[in-house]
Amino acid sequence: MNLKSLPFNALIASGIMIVFLTTGCSLSGGPRGRWGWTPDVQPGNPDKLGTHSYSFGGSEGFGIFYTLRGGSIDLDHVRGCADMTKYTYVRARSTIEKSSQSFSTSPAFEWTTNKVKIGYPENWDSLPQTEKERIAHEAALIIAPVVAYNGGIWHEMITWKGTHFMLIEPEHTSAFSWDDLYSNLMGAELAMQAIQDGHIENADYNRAMTRLIKEEFKRLGVVPRSKAIEITKSVKGSWYGGGKLTKRNMDTGYDDGWVTPSLIPGYTDEEPIARKMPTIEGLDELGIKINYTISSAYFENGELKKIAGTKSSVRPLSHYPKIMKNIEQEAIYKYGYQIR
Repeated sequence: MNLKSLPFNALIASGIMIVFLTTGCSLSGGPRGRWGWTPDVQPGNPDKLGTHSYSFGGSEGFGIFYTLRGGSIDLDHVRGCADMTKYTYVRARSTIEKSSQSFSTSPAFEWTTNKVKIGYPENWDSLPQTEKERIAHEAALIIAPVVAYNGGIWHEMITWKGTHFMLIEPEHTSAFSWDDLYSNLMGAELAMQAIQDGHIENADYNRAMTRLIKEEFKRLGVVPRSKAIEITKSVKGSWYGGGKLTKRNMDTGYDDGWVTPSLIPGYTDEEPIARKMPTIEGLDELGIKINYTISSAYFENGELKKIAGTKSSVRPLSHYPKIMKNIEQEAIYKYGYQIR
């Protein structure tokens, strides 16, 4: 979720909720929740990134950071999507190792469910357990970033259509802000790097993420806090102003397979560092098939199903392009926003 300019009583309520969000785990046993910010407020200090924490403890830095090749980065979005990637990996691997039929994940304090049904090859029962474990690991590496990243897109979709999280999230105003999707994908990529390097247990994972975040910010060309404020203010009146964002980034990657960040013009001649959207490519080679659906217990769930043209749950991998086309048209013709 994202903080905006809220009325005082809403800020009090949000202050109470942030205690639970930043120190507790989700009700479904997943990673802790995090807050998030819109890119026009709360500049972070790159010298105080803190230590990553999947659950309790830690000293996480937060806020919006500006990078010359990745644009504005919301560190809460990075951390949150990274942890959902790790959580999904663990659930997917365990499910396949046990030859179970499905698993589900839900973001902390959000009534949304990602459900993944697993299909196995015909010879699955005759495979040695070590081979099943190998396949489970490799399949989970593919499934995890797909579910975590697409779950993040869904969050933006239902917020765009009007969902209020915990009754204090302002309607629509923070959806698809110009940092959201890129920050989410950055988190998914870093988590996968940590997992592939063998850092799966929480303590090892936290140490790896702390290091990887610092390294990635350096690669993207993070600027000091004072410079980030200057750069962001340079687009006041064109990208934001009057309490709203007129610049959104709706590049989900479903058009060309890549997510490109929104760079504020005039501060670098280098090309932006685009990120490849995760896909389920490679599952067929393992003999694994999935049916991935997503749903929420919010009124806007029905509206997105209607746009997708389905009476059952939305299937992100096939329905998202149609839903995004509807949202992009609204952004341009109804609100007059810039969307790339």
